[in-house]
Amino acid sequence: MDELLARYSKVPARQRYAVFALLVLVVLVADWYFVYSDQAAKVGRLEAEYARVETERAEKQAYVENMSKYEARLKELQESLVAARSQLPDDPDVPQLLSQLGNKARQAGLEIDRFEPKGEKAQDFYAEIIFELKVRGSYHEVGTFLDAVGKLDRILNVTNLAMTGPKTLNQKVVVDCGFMVKTYRFLEKPEGKGGGK
Repeated sequence: MDELLARYSKVPARQRYAVFALLVLVVLVADWYFVYSDQAAKVGRLEAEYARVETERAEKQAYVENMSKYEARLKELQESLVAARSQLPDDPDVPQLLSQLGNKARQAGLEIDRFEPKGEKAQDFYAEIIFELKVRGSYHEVGTFLDAVGKLDRILNVTNLAMTGPKTLNQKVVVDCGFMVKTYRFLEKPEGKGGGK
């Protein structure tokens, strides 16, 4: 070891500093290549992942902050759907419609002589359901009944109205009235025009 130190002390100072600087440079390059570059790449990947996760967190936080608005809008849309389904239901529900029409006719003072389904005609996104009705009562009772039918939640159209055979009964004029009632139902998938069930 003494011999190595003696040789080192004989080397000019400039060369000693150059060898020392070269050794430091080799250590720094090795450190950068073997340690720092891997760590820098890993830090870069982690920073990119952090940015992605932070963006997702910010989006979810904004969603949570607006949750009450979304819930209010959902409730509003559900109420609109219920209202729309009452006007244009998925199901023809003929028994309920017959019951509603019968109740309105009795409330108006009419007698229903005939309620006859005439079938269903598919259109673009809805189907027309047609019924023929024959009722008996006074002109004003028929008008009251038609007004009540127009105020039902479900869409109903009255066509081909005909009043015949006026007779005086119990000091009032009673007519036989016939008409067609059209109601509609929503079709999930169009069934083709003109087709009936």
